[in-house]
Amino acid sequence: MDSRFTRKFFLLFVIGFLSFLSKDLKSQNCDTPTNVITSNVSNFSATLNWDLDTAVHHYRIRFRESGTSVWSYDHNVPQSSSYDLTLLNSSTNYEWQIKALCSANNSPSSSWSNLQIFTTTNFPVDCNNTPNGNAYLDSCGNCVGGITGQSPCIAFSPTVVISLSTLECDSISDFTFSFSQDPNEPDVSSAVFSSDGGSFDFTNLSSNDIIGASTNVAAGGTINVTTTLLVDFILSPNKISVKSVDDFSGQVYSTFTIENTSNGILIIANSLPDNNNVTSGNSQNITLSGIFINPSPSNIIFTSSINSELGDVDV
Repeated sequence: MDSRFTRKFFLLFVIGFLSFLSKDLKSQNCDTPTNVITSNVSNFSATLNWDLDTAVHHYRIRFRESGTSVWSYDHNVPQSSSYDLTLLNSSTNYEWQIKALCSANNSPSSSWSNLQIFTTTNFPVDCNNTPNGNAYLDSCGNCVGGITGQSPCIAFSPTVVISLSTLECDSISDFTFSFSQDPNEPDVSSAVFSSDGGSFDFTNLSSNDIIGASTNVAAGGTINVTTTLLVDFILSPNKISVKSVDDFSGQVYSTFTIENTSNGILIIANSLPDNNNVTSGNSQNITLSGIFINPSPSNIIFTSSINSELGDVDV
């Protein structure tokens, strides 16, 4: 065999072997994260940073209060270059480290990075627990402003309208009562409507008889429900319970009572609690069809008394 061919073959073999060895060594190593620093340190959080390495599959982070022996871990931090530590204690020294894992089965992995130390701040916090924040408690007792995205509540001032379909004396009329609220007003807890004349005709009514309809708008218009009003229960010859049944779902949307008094009529409606004390804007328009009897020739006064969940009263 030609010695030149032999030397050339041997040289190619050595180059190939070294190349394979280099690739194999690289596959068996996982570099320790570099440029490891801490930023955005606040009362209760901090951001951990390092240089991104695309060869890393995921990272493992450990941290603890300085001077303690027990580490807290996050074993599966996705490939990235930062990590937010939260739920920390204010004015406290912390230390942390990070290691890289270059496959899904955690092997190979790097050594832990150099120990990093930071101290959380102790800034004053607002009602939203935001350090140096601008949120505050409004007159309704809610935390608003700052980064809450909530506006302060306004004065309780519902708009009320009561009307009859006819003013002909001693005749049957449709009776309509409605009220509405602007966004951020205190929520209504109950509404009472009364008169000093006229009466309801409950003669021959039975459960589930249709006696009217209503339109209900809530949550700033995102909820819009039309309902049919039916007799729920006959409570006495002069008092009935009315149920408002959703025309779409058939579910009972609300209930209220209507009755005759010694002077006129009385309607009482209560609102269900909704886990807040302000509204996003709402309105109700309720018509009782063909059951109100106008009084003999006279003046008639209708009165509404609307109560808020915060104790406000609008008469």
